[in-house]
Amino acid sequence: MAMNSSSSSVKRDCYIGIDIGGASIKAGVVDSEGKIRAQRNRPIAHESLPSLSRQIATIVAELKEADSTLEVRGVGIGVPALVSKRKSRISISPSLPYLNGVEFKSQMEGLLGLPVSLENDANVAAYGEMSMGAARDVQDFVYVSIGTRVGAGLVINRRVYQGAGGFAGELGHIAVDPEGKKCFCGGTGCLERYVSAPSIAQRVEERIVLNPSSALQIITDRPINAQDVSAAALVGDKMACVIVGEVSRYLGMAIANLINLLNVQMVVLGGGVIEAGEVLLKPTIEEVKRHALSPPYDDCRIVASALGPAAGVIGSSLLARDMLSVEAIL
Repeated sequence: MAMNSSSSSVKRDCYIGIDIGGASIKAGVVDSEGKIRAQRNRPIAHESLPSLSRQIATIVAELKEADSTLEVRGVGIGVPALVSKRKSRISISPSLPYLNGVEFKSQMEGLLGLPVSLENDANVAAYGEMSMGAARDVQDFVYVSIGTRVGAGLVINRRVYQGAGGFAGELGHIAVDPEGKKCFCGGTGCLERYVSAPSIAQRVEERIVLNPSSALQIITDRPINAQDVSAAALVGDKMACVIVGEVSRYLGMAIANLINLLNVQMVVLGGGVIEAGEVLLKPTIEEVKRHALSPPYDDCRIVASALGPAAGVIGSSLLARDMLSVEAIL
């Protein structure tokens, strides 16, 4: 019996996830089960809102054509920004200041011709880990992102906690050194100024001249990054070990405060800095144990992201999927 041609050509629903970072845009077509079917990773166009919008539109157009068996139903966008509780307007984006005050959701819907969900980047990564990653079976957890900036997604009873205005989770701007470095936010001694990728690179730049025997001296063709520092620490480079020790100390203190305050079941660590692996993860956990109260510490597991750099892409796409249903949980 001949197969009905119309039934054989039915396309499966999918969603595009866009994870805008401080330095790059990660994007992917994700099916309804959370599997990435095609992806892109591009350096971000920093010049202006129009250039960023065009770049996103180009990436979306490419991904829509990447798999002919899929039909794109919506787009989820994670941004390094404080997003209003209505999930339409970007209030402040320190990484991309030309987004400050922009009604980004409606602008992107007009440009892309698709429904768009908009959310803070740490929150969409937390959503990904809750849906498909390390926290699939966890009720209460915190996702901590350490990359170009530092943020957190708080999940309570399997719902991302928003706060009064939608701005909860700005872990990068808790003070860890009241006499410390000035932060772009206007505060002093913010965590982000000590553990983010740019702060690690700055620390290397400040110290490398005084450490001529450091293994990092051989990197001359590009800027040294956090992964370089972690790799050098892994082979015992003294300067790199000191820097990793400082990062783990500040990060451990901040995570201990989260555990003491929220008594969560899990802390998931993600972002480019954490991708360095055990060389940072192990001393960070030791610092957490030193500073946290024993009962909430014993209740909590501290793990690396299961989805890695794909957490934001998967999370933003699944959020777009769920925001189109009556069962949306954000």
